Amino acid sequence: MVNFPAVVNQKGASAGLDLVGRDKITNYTVLPAKAVTKIELLLEKLTKEIDSNERVRDTLDSLSRFHKKRTIDGIDGLEAKLKAGGREYETFDALEKKELFSKLLERYSHYASAQEILACLLARVEYNFQSFVYPQVDGLSIVEINELVDARIIEPTIIDCGVGVLSMDHSVAMGMVYWLAEQCYVRWHK
Repeated sequence: MVNFPAVVNQKGASAGLDLVGRDKITNYTVLPAKAVTKIELLLEKLTKEIDSNERVRDTLDSLSRFHKKRTIDGIDGLEAKLKAGGREYETFDALEKKELFSKLLERYSHYASAQEILACLLARVEYNFQSFVYPQVDGLSIVEINELVDARIIEPTIIDCGVGVLSMDHSVAMGMVYWLAEQCYVRWHK
C-alpha cells in the first residue's frame, strides 16, 4: 500500500498553462460578425470613387424620381405644407435645413455610389413617413410626430451616415425630410 502525504504542497509548481487541482471550466463567447449594410458598402465604394475622382454624368432613375415634384392635394411647396400642418413656426429652420441637404445632394450627385446612397435614404424616408408617421398625423401632437420622425427617420439616417465622406448630422437628415416635403413626397396634413 502506498502512503500519500496528508497535505500536498504545489508551491513552485509549473505546468506551462493553467495549474488546476480538479475540473477546469472555460467558457467562450463567440459573437457573430456584424453584417455589413448596403449603405456601409456603398460608403466604402464612394470613398474610392472620390479618391480616384470617378464621376458620372447621368442620374440614377431611383434618384431622379425624387427630383420630380408631384402634387397630391394641391398644396405645393415646403412653406405651404408646413402651414397646412400647423408648423409655420418651423419655416425659417426648415428652409435652412432643406438647403443644407440640397447642397449635399448637389455636391455628391456626380458619384454613382452617392446617388445610390441618397436614393436609398430618400426612399427610406418616404416609406417610413408614409407608413408610420402620416397615418397618425391627425391623432398625435406635433411633439409626438417629431418623436416618430426622429425614431423612424432621423436616428437611422445618423446611424448609417453619421461619419465618413457623406456625413450627415441631425440638421442635414431633417433637411432631407423638408426637401421631400418641397417635392411633395412628405406632408404633415390630411
